[in-house]
Amino acid sequence: MEQIGEKSENSFFMTILNPSTLSHLIILLMNTAILYTLMRYELGYLGMNGSSIFLSLSISYVIIAITISSRFGEMIFNVKDEGEGIFTKKYFIKAAISLVPVIVITALQLIIINSLFEVKNINFFMSSLFILLSIGQGISLVFGSLMFIEKRDSLKQSKISKHNTLFRTLGLIMIFIPLVWWFGYGAENVIESNIKVHILWFLFFSIITTISYFMDTYTSNIRKNLGEKGHLGDLFMSVLIFASSWHILSAWRRNTWLVDSVDGLMLIEEGFLMIITIFFAVTSMINRGKKKGVDIFGGGSAIFWGISFGYMYAGSISSLTILSEQLTESSLLQTTAIGHIITALVILLILPFSIKKINQEEEE
Repeated sequence: MEQIGEKSENSFFMTILNPSTLSHLIILLMNTAILYTLMRYELGYLGMNGSSIFLSLSISYVIIAITISSRFGEMIFNVKDEGEGIFTKKYFIKAAISLVPVIVITALQLIIINSLFEVKNINFFMSSLFILLSIGQGISLVFGSLMFIEKRDSLKQSKISKHNTLFRTLGLIMIFIPLVWWFGYGAENVIESNIKVHILWFLFFSIITTISYFMDTYTSNIRKNLGEKGHLGDLFMSVLIFASSWHILSAWRRNTWLVDSVDGLMLIEEGFLMIITIFFAVTSMINRGKKKGVDIFGGGSAIFWGISFGYMYAGSISSLTILSEQLTESSLLQTTAIGHIITALVILLILPFSIKKINQEEEE
């Protein structure tokens, strides 16, 4: 069972970095930025139909994921670099050719969707998916982390004393002090900031300190019951508390007291988190599929399932942001902040249950 999991994990690493599919992942990030900009300023046909295009792209990559295992699908969607690497003219030409059928399928999907539904209804539909996909991101991070924690060889009891709890909480604070200085204070002199900024970040540290101490104490008996797997429970809990705290930090620094608009670093962060979510979600699906004898998410199709999720998630954020700007005075700052808070809450809510899964997964 462990060999199967390791093989699946390595397989996905190879898939996500493989030149044969790398162009599709890069285009996902580029399309997301371009489509959001066009939607934001309602530029032309693409700007007015951005939600429909995101939805069409997502459906298209579901179709590709299903057909890629066939010889025909592999031939038209994969890029053969022939060992020459990706920084060659030949590779770029082949990558462009592999995207042509994607464009054709997406265009057909767009025609069908727009003929069946009004643009307004599509916008509302994509916006409504935001909460569901933010919850999905939290679940993906939890069970993706669980999968990797379980691969560690450790036979130690959980450390559940008050001293260990305080030590882990202090460690979390020490990790976030430089992050707050960088993201919250712009890596500048802290003393020069106004009192509002100091109060905001004091509240942030109060929140993550409370969360860390409470979750550590609340799950102590659960981790103790893991026996020799208790140390893995400690590690898993610490990773998820850090992840939830990071999402709270991301939401916190989007406060309008601190910034007026989304900056480049925030967009890079959103792109990075999208890639991490895709990675965890697809890797988890591969492993669970292998255990149950279902290989629909395996092999070369893994990355395409992930890209489909990426387009749906990016489309939901973009659609909700545009809709919110039309109905209220909110912006991408508020939309992404809400998403981070939802993800953080989901991680914390399912943390106790997911710790129990350590022993269960081992028994299976």
